[in-house]
Amino acid sequence: MSHHRPLRIVILDVFSTLVEVFFLPAPGRLFAWFDRFWTTTLYLFGMLHWGYFLNWGKVPFDLHDWTHTGAYFSFLRRAVLSNQLPLHIGSALSTSDRYLGQPEALISPQAYLLRFLEPGLFTLVNLLILYTVGFVALLWLKKHYSLAPAAFTPVFVLFNFNGHITAHYAVGHSEWIGYYFLPFFLLLILKVSEGEKPGWRWVLLVALTLFGISLQGASHFFLWCLIFLLAWGVFTPKYLLPAIQAIGFSILLSLFRLLPPAVEFIGGGKGFISGFPTVTDMFTALVTIKYPAEALARPFKSLGWWEVDTYIGLTGLAFLLYFGVYRTWHRQSPARTLLAPIAALTFLSIGQIYGVINRLPVPLADSERIAARFLVLPLVALILMAGFNFQEYLSAKGRCSLSERIFSLGLLILMAHDLFQHSRIWRVTNMYALFPSTPVDIRAGVINHPDPPYITALAAGAAATVLTLIALLILAIRERRQDKR
Repeated sequence: MSHHRPLRIVILDVFSTLVEVFFLPAPGRLFAWFDRFWTTTLYLFGMLHWGYFLNWGKVPFDLHDWTHTGAYFSFLRRAVLSNQLPLHIGSALSTSDRYLGQPEALISPQAYLLRFLEPGLFTLVNLLILYTVGFVALLWLKKHYSLAPAAFTPVFVLFNFNGHITAHYAVGHSEWIGYYFLPFFLLLILKVSEGEKPGWRWVLLVALTLFGISLQGASHFFLWCLIFLLAWGVFTPKYLLPAIQAIGFSILLSLFRLLPPAVEFIGGGKGFISGFPTVTDMFTALVTIKYPAEALARPFKSLGWWEVDTYIGLTGLAFLLYFGVYRTWHRQSPARTLLAPIAALTFLSIGQIYGVINRLPVPLADSERIAARFLVLPLVALILMAGFNFQEYLSAKGRCSLSERIFSLGLLILMAHDLFQHSRIWRVTNMYALFPSTPVDIRAGVINHPDPPYITALAAGAAATVLTLIALLILAIRERRQDKR
């Protein structure tokens, strides 16, 4: 006599199995299939998000910093179409005709796509390329720490859709694509904290990561990473020497991008504005969504809310504080060495504290005028740390009741929901509520002309970059051979 289980019981069993597979990595085809399916789904969702956010490439080049971005991309397009070097830009929207003298100028290889794409569509494609770079970094994290979908998903959501990256891109800070190199940078530091030798190969990889950042015109991120490395070495003295080596060689490798702006702005950095006005404002920026129409209300009239917006929502903040900070400290995790530089950059992001450093005659340090931006590097570090700590928590807890899993899924959905609300509100098409339309001609010409100081800086920087890369490769290869003996 055959016994057939009721359909609802079968469906409930399948659902329970999928929920369990979502939370715990396990051997077998079911987990492997579901893991690949879920990871691919997240990646495609991110692509759709940015397409929607950037209005599918119909970018508003008639407002705020989008006007400068439009001019730069128009100039690069003209340069690649006419097979000329992008040296001098002819545009009233550029503060100088020395294109590579602008720290935010893009000069990365993907710029060649402008030969085939108009500036608006290129803006979207460029972001999707770097989004993919960041996703590869997250996959590296996922593989290294064996993250189940439940641990990987909050990392993916918080990293890709937090208020910092979305608000900055909304107002036209296209150089913020350098953000997607941050996981590579932080994972290199995490691996050393876990016992990997910080030798020349490590220095090479750090320097190449920061070089990639500099090519995107993301000079701010370059500086923040240097500060993070210095703080990491100072607060953990055994890492001070490799940190200094990484800082020095990163600067040398990126001289191609650093020297021309140094010549352009010699003798005068940028006047400091502020960090978060108060600690309370920093907390508000993490958990509160402001509409674009409110972005210039006091006390942000001169600063602009998009400069402090670091929205992750209350659920996201609780996730980072518990799994990123508390469990890292409480469990004596090797990642504890990152808590000091995280605290240092957070401290510098408040009020006028960094203003003291900005006024010192220190190269690069005087280029940062809005210290609230510093918080993004501690944010990303805590996102990564919370991810693998959450996975460890799930593995230690083992199987849970279905109701507990559903409750956890509910919290994850709320986190994603809050971040999507921020993206919906700060979508580029909504920026007209913040900035007036200023019709401008973004077309820019290539007007290369004799300019000895600028050309000399470019040539010297390029030579230093090539020689530094050769030296690092030789040192890394020699070190590898010695380790094999």
